[in-house]
Amino acid sequence: MFPVILNLEKKSVVVFGGGKVAERRVAKLLDAGAKVKVVSKDFTPTLRKLKSANLELLMQELNEKNIKKFVKTADIALAATSDKDLNDAIERESRKSGKLVNRADKASDFIIPATLKLGSALISVSTKGKSPAVTKLIKQRIKKAVASEDLLLIELQEYLREKLRSKVKNQVERKKILREAMNRPEIVECLRKGDIEKAKKLAIATLHLR
Repeated sequence: MFPVILNLEKKSVVVFGGGKVAERRVAKLLDAGAKVKVVSKDFTPTLRKLKSANLELLMQELNEKNIKKFVKTADIALAATSDKDLNDAIERESRKSGKLVNRADKASDFIIPATLKLGSALISVSTKGKSPAVTKLIKQRIKKAVASEDLLLIELQEYLREKLRSKVKNQVERKKILREAMNRPEIVECLRKGDIEKAKKLAIATLHLR
């Protein structure tokens, strides 16, 4: 498996199945900006209540013919039905069409990991399907370990990177300056206190970026 974060903005994704698994998948896909079609003979109450211009619920019995039609018009397919034979057919048709496919019941082209969003940080955790319970435990431990100053440091680094682009042309030198900012005690102390504006001013002054 090759870990990656996909940009699904305006990408077309078809989700086969309307149960709890599909419900979780659809919420993540919409959050990522994907255009989602959900095809199933029934949907959970939560799916029925979802309101989004990027969501379309299609109540249909799945068969080889309409699976082919929906896969053909999508960029990515997700098989989330409770029927192994249907999931097999979805995977088979996706491969024929050259589309990436995810299965909820086993590993296929890609796995959808547990995710943790903390400010600008997006952290993904996976045991490659071996233990969802352990995945959840690791996710909880990571959440406890990430400090608020770590998240403010992301904001500071983004701010400094923009400043450096116009002032320091050498990429190696830019990286050196960014590392230095991370290790300056006075800057770190500002971040610990939650004072991002003071941290920015100190970084500009001490790193001579005026």
